[in-house]
Amino acid sequence: MASQDVDLEVFGKAATGTGSPSNQRGDCPFSQRVYMVLEEKHLPYKATYVEEGPNKPDWFMQHNPSGLMPVLRDAADWIQDSDKIFEHVENKFKEPSLKTPDEFKSVGAGIFPAFTNWLKSKDRNAPAKQEFINELTALEEHLKKHGPYIAGKNPTDSDFALAPKLRHARVALKHFIDFVFPSNLQHVAKYIELMETRPSFKKTDSPDEMIIAGWQTKFDLPDKIDKNSGQEKKTAVTPLV
Repeated sequence: MASQDVDLEVFGKAATGTGSPSNQRGDCPFSQRVYMVLEEKHLPYKATYVEEGPNKPDWFMQHNPSGLMPVLRDAADWIQDSDKIFEHVENKFKEPSLKTPDEFKSVGAGIFPAFTNWLKSKDRNAPAKQEFINELTALEEHLKKHGPYIAGKNPTDSDFALAPKLRHARVALKHFIDFVFPSNLQHVAKYIELMETRPSFKKTDSPDEMIIAGWQTKFDLPDKIDKNSGQEKKTAVTPLV
């Protein structure tokens, strides 16, 4: 299919305070997955950013009543949900194939839920901490056997889904809880390096400050979660726009 016949537009989270539509991308690992897939497939697309919250534009809500993002517009078709978007893109634009083999699709799937459960608990020693470490350890063992990417020598959609989530977890946990990924997870560290140095990742990444501000707002977090599992006094964080 010739590039001039491609009419793709991605609607993703806008930077806070920049309006809707905006030309300033916000921090959303699910949207970044979609951007990365389109970049890796070398597909031309337009990116339009919409602010989170109750005041999304009427024209957007008419096409996407749930208001959830990311959304892909392919000509007259609107597809919501990053999994469904990938399926649509992969089925329509088959080369290069980024499909993950079925036996590897669940690899790393528990990392993001464990991360968000830990962060929103506002407790450094919540049970989700060990769950998160266990999930990272499972990823380490998988990569040791099957790496350097989830499905072997080449990255697939599962990598483009996981890498942005690992970035958010790494940045947010270090800032709010002073947690750093264990140094013995060498295959995970190499995996992160491989993914985050890809042009598609660097082009679609968000600054640390934006990621921190996004999670602080989402879970009403203090500047630091107290070492005794209480909360220190919260001061305002100005979102990076």
